[in-house]
Amino acid sequence: MDRLDKIQTQAPTPRQTARARFLRSEDGSFIIFGLIIFVLILTVGGMAVDFMRYEAQRARLQSTLDRAVLAAASLEQELDARDVVLDYFNKAGLGAHISRDDIAVTERPHSRRVEASASMKVNSTFLNFAGISELTAPASGAAEEATSLTEISLVVDVSGSMGWNSSSGRTRIEELRRAAKKFVNIVICDPSRPDATTDCVVEPDTVTVSIVPYAEQALVGEGILSKFNVTDEHTYSSCVTFASDDFNSTAITPDTPLQRTGHFDPWRGSSSTPRDWTCATDSWRAFTPVNGNLAELHDRIDALGASGNTSIDVGAKWGVALLNPAMQPITEGLVADNIVAEVFEDRPMPPTRRGLQKLMVLMTDGENTGQHYLHDGFREGPSPVYRDIRSDGTLGNKYSVHYLYNGTDWYYWDHDGSWQDHPYGTGTYEECVWKYSWQTGYYQDCNEVDEGNGAQQLDYVDLWRWKTWSWYERFSWLPEQGSYHGRNVKDARLASICDAAKAEGITIYTIGFEAPSAGRTALRNCASSPAHYFDANGLNLADAFSAIAREIAKLRLIN
Repeated sequence: MDRLDKIQTQAPTPRQTARARFLRSEDGSFIIFGLIIFVLILTVGGMAVDFMRYEAQRARLQSTLDRAVLAAASLEQELDARDVVLDYFNKAGLGAHISRDDIAVTERPHSRRVEASASMKVNSTFLNFAGISELTAPASGAAEEATSLTEISLVVDVSGSMGWNSSSGRTRIEELRRAAKKFVNIVICDPSRPDATTDCVVEPDTVTVSIVPYAEQALVGEGILSKFNVTDEHTYSSCVTFASDDFNSTAITPDTPLQRTGHFDPWRGSSSTPRDWTCATDSWRAFTPVNGNLAELHDRIDALGASGNTSIDVGAKWGVALLNPAMQPITEGLVADNIVAEVFEDRPMPPTRRGLQKLMVLMTDGENTGQHYLHDGFREGPSPVYRDIRSDGTLGNKYSVHYLYNGTDWYYWDHDGSWQDHPYGTGTYEECVWKYSWQTGYYQDCNEVDEGNGAQQLDYVDLWRWKTWSWYERFSWLPEQGSYHGRNVKDARLASICDAAKAEGITIYTIGFEAPSAGRTALRNCASSPAHYFDANGLNLADAFSAIAREIAKLRLIN
């Protein structure tokens, strides 16, 4: 028998037998499995506790952050926004979990946005068994409050070209009326319904619109202009002639000296009766100041017409003036005269008023053209023109024009083209008629005849009411009565007033309505940014106005 057989046949030892039994035994195996499961249950349950603790701290952190950014973003909040957020966290005992660098503040003239983030480390107990010693609880959020009060100047072109047909087949003034009414509906009534005039969702009396129509001049209206420190040469029309320096400022205070535009006709011929006034007097041209009534605004828009030259700079000057708080005392006077509703007597508000935005919407279909004006000394005072007085005391129709020649006074009688040494009406003249006598034949019978009851030297105010510039310019010896500003001067003035308005936080939207290149360029330069300029035609003018109105309405949404 070899050695292997000997080993296989030897009897096992007691130790070997006991070990074999132990290995084959299944007694107690469930207890071991149960212990393992128990440990796992404890671990998972503990992890849930850790997660619950983590979520509680995260919710606390987020809740504090939400309250903090809401308080800091308020436009009524006068404290530094970052200080407000940090103070909220310190008072909640969470100051260690946020720093000043975690807070971002975006300030705009009409809104404030506050963004913040924070994080907290939460120590774990049971998660340590899985090798996780801590959890990081994050929190982030942002709050923004935008303006809730809005003041708008709607400055619209009513020059002669607005009577032309547009690409839609309707006249440009018709398209403007449609578009402007949608605009006021959106900003005053409902941003989602451009045709709505009832069931409005915009809070009443929060939005005001001033309408400024302009052509060669802008007709203020005597009820408004009389509240200013304006010259009083006449009250036949109510426009203002500005100097170039006036366009460097948006303010027109009640004490600001204003030069009333002369009431004259630079357009019609020398034999025509004045009618085409540089300051046109059609009632539909007058301003509509500080108004929040849709029906009244619609009526004013529907009345708009079209005639005259184009002075975009003058329209813009008045548009921004109606947004400047220097105008507020004027508004009070207009409230007393029932021109402005009493609820708006504090308009225009100071730009420091929280929740306030000021905007001008400026539209033209052309470019700056000639604007006529009178030289100093030709707006009032004695003129070189005389008019005869009839026997009944009324003025006649015979005009005499003075001419000083070599120290001698001469008068040109315009009705007969003769030169005399006195104005017609102040002397006598020899009137002769042919007669016949059988003794002497034909002869002249002459008699001295009174010319009338004298002559009145006309004041320039009256001269321009009765005679055109063309009539005056026939007399070469008379000094130049006036001149006009061309496009270059007026474009520069427009740029100045737009820059002044933007520097004061006024947002400017501009619309070139089928305008020529020069007009579009001037409006682009005036707008607050390239995105604030709209190029429109008759087919999409209403869309341009509506887009601007919705943008304005969007700014008014809070939080």
